[in-house]
Amino acid sequence: MGLDKKLASSRVNRYETEVSGIDLDGLGKLADTLGVPMAYLVAEDKVTAAILLAVSELSSEDRLKLARQLGIASL
Repeated sequence: MGLDKKLASSRVNRYETEVSGIDLDGLGKLADTLGVPMAYLVAEDKVTAAILLAVSELSSEDRLKLARQLGIASL
């Protein structure tokens, strides 16, 4: 995220303990740094997070096939 290790550690700790929040830009940078989609970081629970991560690793063609299988016809 472009922060030195000590500052980054302190900042992430504040996010985790909900002492301070993160804006969308910061969330995007964190997601990029971790190699996960932003939605993964804000998922409601571990199962949802795991699903989001798995779907993000599919090709765009396979994501579209999955959406159709789930009945999301508007895509």
